[in-house]
Amino acid sequence: MKSLSAGMARSSNLASKPANKPVSNPVSKPASNLTRGNPLPEAALPQQLRSPHPVIFEVIDGGLETTVQDDVGRAGYLQLGIPRSGPMDRQSFQLGNQILGNPHTAAGLEIQFVGPKLRFCVDTLIAVTGANNRPKINRNPVPMWQSLLVRPGDILSFGHAKVGARSYLQVAGGLDVPLVMGSRSTFIQAQLGGFQGRKLEQGDRLSALPSALSDQQLIHRHLSQPDLPRDLIPTFSHCWELDILLGPHDRWLTEADIERVLSADWRISPKSNRVGYRLEGPAFEFSASAHHKAPENGEHPSNKIDYGCPVGAVLFCGQTPTILMADGPSLTGYMTPFTVVTASLWKVGQGRPGDRIIFRIVDLSQALANAHSL
Repeated sequence: MKSLSAGMARSSNLASKPANKPVSNPVSKPASNLTRGNPLPEAALPQQLRSPHPVIFEVIDGGLETTVQDDVGRAGYLQLGIPRSGPMDRQSFQLGNQILGNPHTAAGLEIQFVGPKLRFCVDTLIAVTGANNRPKINRNPVPMWQSLLVRPGDILSFGHAKVGARSYLQVAGGLDVPLVMGSRSTFIQAQLGGFQGRKLEQGDRLSALPSALSDQQLIHRHLSQPDLPRDLIPTFSHCWELDILLGPHDRWLTEADIERVLSADWRISPKSNRVGYRLEGPAFEFSASAHHKAPENGEHPSNKIDYGCPVGAVLFCGQTPTILMADGPSLTGYMTPFTVVTASLWKVGQGRPGDRIIFRIVDLSQALANAHSL
């Protein structure tokens, strides 16, 4: 994208979208001098894992947990115990791709709580979406939910999100890491996919695929972009209302238990991650069906003979409801009296420890209508 910066400078409309100031003291040390720990240098990677495309940025600081994800996910491998993975907030992730004109398959970064610091090596366009973690280019605050021009030497940094848990960084064309089982998403527990199967670390260097748009089209898109309609930008909060479907094991709870689920103020436990979100709240009695079941189901009322479960399943692990998320297992031995509908899953992914959760029962037609409106 060598001509992108030059095209920007030639545009008479440039004043309406001022370019970011160049870094005043660009670090002159080569990327290899930034490396600490043991990230593999590109030359040490097998040929099939190296990108043929130029490096787009190098990592100065990886942040708390920054991973490559895509919205395609690893569909069709649950029978092997491999989850779909992908972004926890698919809505914010895809808005970033749409802002840049990327295909829906394009990979980007998921940034959890505390963001990374990245030095860009080429002219390109980026977009930051999701929770507001106060992005800056060369220490100057920049807006979210729109395209931003970065130039060689520019440093993108983040603070920490105070509301919401995850932010997303998209680059024009999408990040170029190897496809593993049809996806570029990272599954850290199995060291699978993404960039070397792990979160980003200092010294990593990532490439991007070519954009489907020409440089001139990208320039025009950047300079003429309208503001996103407010109703498309998710609202972030410390209290999340989740729509749920009853079943498949709601008969294992008493009517009083179900009422307790709906009326309680649940809190997200610190013991929550991309596998599952644990909730803290009241205890349950469980129905006669749960107390007097076939012995192969296990002794505790919440135990159930192993069965397949979807993303969004609200498992009752004893007295602890746990919502299965993007990296969750495909089998469980706990009852699932409720399932969070697809349209509410992004809210779970943006929840942070201590946030409140309120449940609301909807029927299947409502759940499908809400999913189609995303």
